Amino acid sequence: MSFPGRRRRFGALTAIAVALLGVGLIGAPAQAEPSGSSAARLSPELNFTVSRDKIGLPQPLVYPGDPAQIGWGLPGDPDGGTAEDVVVTIDVSGISAFADVMGVRCPGNLCSWPVRDIEADGFAGGLLELLAKPDAPLGTTGTARLTATSSNATIASLTVQVTVGTVELVVNRLPQKDGAEPGTSLEAPITVANMGSLPASGVELKLTTTQGLGFAPRFANCAYGTTDDLPSGHGRTLDSAVCRVGTPVEPGKRYRLSTSVGLDVKGTALFEFLDYRVKPLTGTAPTTADPRDGGTRSSGPSGEAPVLTLVPDGEAPPPGTVTEQGMWKINAANTADLAVTGDSVTAEAGPGTEVTLTAKLRNDGPATFDLLTSDDQIGLLVDIPEGTTAVKVPERCRLWTDLGTDEPRPGAPQYMCATRSPFAVGQAVDLPFTLRVTEDAPATTRATMRTMSVNGGELTFDTHQANNTAQFTVRVKNGGGSGGAPGPDGAAGGNGKQPHTQTISAPRTAPVAPGTPVNPGTPGAPGMLAATGTGGAAAALWASGAALAAGAALLAATRGRRHRTAG
Repeated sequence: MSFPGRRRRFGALTAIAVALLGVGLIGAPAQAEPSGSSAARLSPELNFTVSRDKIGLPQPLVYPGDPAQIGWGLPGDPDGGTAEDVVVTIDVSGISAFADVMGVRCPGNLCSWPVRDIEADGFAGGLLELLAKPDAPLGTTGTARLTATSSNATIASLTVQVTVGTVELVVNRLPQKDGAEPGTSLEAPITVANMGSLPASGVELKLTTTQGLGFAPRFANCAYGTTDDLPSGHGRTLDSAVCRVGTPVEPGKRYRLSTSVGLDVKGTALFEFLDYRVKPLTGTAPTTADPRDGGTRSSGPSGEAPVLTLVPDGEAPPPGTVTEQGMWKINAANTADLAVTGDSVTAEAGPGTEVTLTAKLRNDGPATFDLLTSDDQIGLLVDIPEGTTAVKVPERCRLWTDLGTDEPRPGAPQYMCATRSPFAVGQAVDLPFTLRVTEDAPATTRATMRTMSVNGGELTFDTHQANNTAQFTVRVKNGGGSGGAPGPDGAAGGNGKQPHTQTISAPRTAPVAPGTPVNPGTPGAPGMLAATGTGGAAAALWASGAALAAGAALLAATRGRRHRTAG
């Protein structure tokens, strides 16, 4: 759950780090209305953004000394040039009766920041920390007003609503479900609790499923569509439902759904999940389906879709048993048949000739492979035939060693090639290798390729093993002898390292923190899908670290300035 102290420490650093990257504050920012839309203006026009336009002050504090915050940003105007001599002010007179400002002096209830110049592609940002006065009644509400002045720019004002008390909505954790049969349905027994001190007028429940699951039944007060902004979806377009439930949720109480969320397990299902999360409802919850909002009227027994509500279900559970965002992992009792095809070629000119052989990997189903919760992606281990040298390899193929994969360079005896994810039914990938025939090449030389995970584990969801291996064959005119004869295990050719023994049958069950980013280029990123130590992944990690370090420095500088007398 999100306690104030955690929000402040993480949110402050993240907001400033993101600001340094020039993309604004985190969250779904509120923004002042644009003050103009001319393509080329004589003077800049700026608009505030805030991380939240409604904030609650914990009463009492969960962690004494950890205040709530107003996080603001001021992006530059790309059409208006540099805004000069900018000074940002937050008027706290509307909340001063029940809230104290921390870490900055505010003469006359005006807290100021001399921002100076904001270039067209620039960004300024800051934080104002607030504490509720000890005797402030729960529910007391007021507004803080953000304004700014400039010698040449127009800057629109913005208000933030501040309330004494918080609404802290959480959901229960659901244990991993294994062995879900395709063609059946599952029920997700989701509960909602309020760990805060103020009631919520209702909840907005957002549900997102991977491609192997479908919603059934559908509810009149849920809007169905797709989304690509789920962090654990890694850019995939996933099915989603946003349900607006008007049942009030009291502090310290737990509620269950009037009807469990139903999920159809499709024939293509393999490694799936349902992501579910709640937030306080704003506005009014619908009670009938609206086709314009993705609603449906065809689910209920009488032809009308049922309305989803909440039913009281006792006291709120202990904090360690709930979460702001839940992920229900569902592993289907299904298979994906991976078929490998090799290639054969004759080097007409004998030694020194370059030849190209293509390995092909195809998914014959019935399941689609898309393992978003682990880095155990599908790989093809390719041996290079004796008497040849690889001079050109596919970009997604890396040198295979005892320690795993390395850079994609020529001349290695063995390569691990990763498939992109998702790997759908009927999808195939071609992997062309260019080989140079050496002087000592035999007349016929062969090498084997086989499917496994990119980490060297067996793919136990592929139960049809007969088509999991294939061969490269090179016939050399004027070559001597025969090379690459099959060994005792049926493998042929190649002098590389063999994969280690490890069975990969499902996503790892060790808990993963909700929303935790997965290693760049692993589950669902384009290109290599396993951590390979490549320059691209290292650069991404270095850039993330540099942004956070710079954000920490800016935060420290901002705190230092706030202690000086404003204005």
